Amino acid sequence: MHDLPQWLRKHLTIIYQPSYEFFLSLHVLSNPEHHTSRLGWAQEALAALPRPLFRDLPHFAELSNGFLDIMDILSPWEESYQHSVEAGLEQISGLSAEEFAEIMLGRVYHRRQVQEWIAGRADEAFELLKPVHRQMLRHPLATKRRFLEFCYAYLPIFQAEQRRIEPWLVRAVMEAEEQAAADPVTFLSQVHTRLHVHEDFLLFHKAKTYTFAYSDLSHVYLCATTFVSPHLLLGIYPEHITIGLSVDVPGTAAKATIPADFIAKMKVFGDPTRAAILKSLLGHPYCTQQLAELHGITEPAVTKHLKLLSDAGFVWNERRGRYVFYRGLPVQLEQLSVDLHEFIDMPAPGLSIHPPHKERRK
Repeated sequence: MHDLPQWLRKHLTIIYQPSYEFFLSLHVLSNPEHHTSRLGWAQEALAALPRPLFRDLPHFAELSNGFLDIMDILSPWEESYQHSVEAGLEQISGLSAEEFAEIMLGRVYHRRQVQEWIAGRADEAFELLKPVHRQMLRHPLATKRRFLEFCYAYLPIFQAEQRRIEPWLVRAVMEAEEQAAADPVTFLSQVHTRLHVHEDFLLFHKAKTYTFAYSDLSHVYLCATTFVSPHLLLGIYPEHITIGLSVDVPGTAAKATIPADFIAKMKVFGDPTRAAILKSLLGHPYCTQQLAELHGITEPAVTKHLKLLSDAGFVWNERRGRYVFYRGLPVQLEQLSVDLHEFIDMPAPGLSIHPPHKERRK
């Protein structure tokens, strides 16, 4: 890249997208302990949620990977999404059964395979899916309808918070645009500690290292959001990527604390038997009595270990007859590297967290 500053001035766009903020707010509500800067708001919002919304929140969070996968349908280069949440919900409404199922599965399966599952085929890969995804594949359009009903019911609650935070988001976009125009390389380098701006490519540290050559990108979008922290890379599209720009709003920043979900995950590996049980469940589903025999411990002890594994998000279970079988989630273990990076990046407890101002970018 002979003139990186000029390339960034031409291909970097800073936006505020309400539909991104909408689904990220649901993501925070589905796991508030992980988002300490928004914990106060999340606790208040959860306490005020109507009972049906509170009941359905975990179900749809599990279905959509914490509401992150559904964001893949939001195209930041289409201006309609920058004006309202309703535009994004209308896009979901127009999805076919196959498109909706593919999005909810995280776009990791070929469209033809998804079509066969919807048609009723149950192969080995289908049996490895979570029960919530198997049920969705049997009734994709009904699931889409219920998901949209949930989103529209939550919309007024989000809009109350949106009215409060939107002026700060708009201001943050304008300030970021000024900084990017003056010195785009320095500005982008300071967006996140796990984003590295090189002469020929952008590098992101997540569960794995992502590298994007400028020659392969037509545009980079920086999306201002109050809910993104501690996340970084929001979307990967053909020739486009979306990066989160964390905006702290006065009155929402909290004292830096270690996320409770991170502590729960670390507890899993503090006991050799518990770690061995997790390793067993990564290879095969087992019920409690099978695990007790396999590891030479009592069933009550197994139950205690399984609760900690479930609380940490490392296993899921389903009932088959009178037995409950547990299975490990490899993807959650892969996420540990991200959790460790986020732990290193976060401010030390006791340090104040301040909203971003231009002075901090010097």
